[in-house]
Amino acid sequence: MRLAVGFNPVMPVGEAVDAAAKAERAGFESFWMHESLYQRDAVTYLSAISVSTSKIVVASGVTNTFTRHPVTTATTFATLAELSKGRTILGLGLGSFPTIPQIGHRVFPVSETKPLRRIGEYVKIIRSIWGGERVDFEGEFFKVQGLQLGFKMSYQVPLFIGSLSPMTQRYAGMAADGAILSPSLATVKKTAEMVRNVEAGESAAGRKVERASYMLTSVGRDVGAARDKVRGFYFFLYQLSEVVKPQDLAPYGVSEEQLSRVRDAWKKGDLAEAKRLVPDEAVDALSVAGTPDGATERISQYVRAGVTLPILMPIGDVGFAIESMAPTGVAR
Repeated sequence: MRLAVGFNPVMPVGEAVDAAAKAERAGFESFWMHESLYQRDAVTYLSAISVSTSKIVVASGVTNTFTRHPVTTATTFATLAELSKGRTILGLGLGSFPTIPQIGHRVFPVSETKPLRRIGEYVKIIRSIWGGERVDFEGEFFKVQGLQLGFKMSYQVPLFIGSLSPMTQRYAGMAADGAILSPSLATVKKTAEMVRNVEAGESAAGRKVERASYMLTSVGRDVGAARDKVRGFYFFLYQLSEVVKPQDLAPYGVSEEQLSRVRDAWKKGDLAEAKRLVPDEAVDALSVAGTPDGATERISQYVRAGVTLPILMPIGDVGFAIESMAPTGVAR
């Protein structure tokens, strides 16, 4: 099974380099890093990893289209491709919905903020810059006047688009090299729906793209302990309380009343109570939690739903997760 590994930018850079080296030895094909407004810089991570490894691909998932101009992103990732000798993927997205408004950008309503148009302009400019063109572009969100890349790119950079929007997922199938389906939490059923959106774009354009998806992963020798790591993970509680829709969990035996109790505790700031109230069914529906063999079967469900590149996002004992889930089988 093809596997990648991905992280939030919270660990020290040295620890990320060590994790990437371990992942490379274990046979993971790429190392993905989220971008954050207030955590460590994603490109710095990827640069450090690229010079400390020889095979694993470094990837952003996702670079923020609000905070980086497309010309800056184009030159940054062209340089990273040069540094890594072609082992680079650019993942693009709108960025973190909770934090973008804190720097003056509106996310909603989409009828006014037009996220698909923003992404489309971004992709057009980057493709033109990477193609060596002299770019003159005036869009609704971005402007470029007479700029041309000042060096020749030696390596192509695959471009992935991450989004939860059906229209943008369809666009990724039409215009990108890959789609990132989930920031880390999605049921198999919801993932299959997102795959179908990408496939609609693929069919319209007569092409195929990679379909990557983050999966929050807790692997251990004890299933209960592995679930408990997910249950108390801050990002999981936030997503369950603020993002995940009750109807997405209903087929998995999670009631709206159960979610409401979790949400109430979350809003009161009582994280211990919120954790206690999370049912096992919610953990199992939204994450990969269990023994290595159980986790492998769980990931296979997403692959059967159409994911071509699972990106494991390990929490808890990260080293054990990487070694025990080694795609090469060398550590199992």
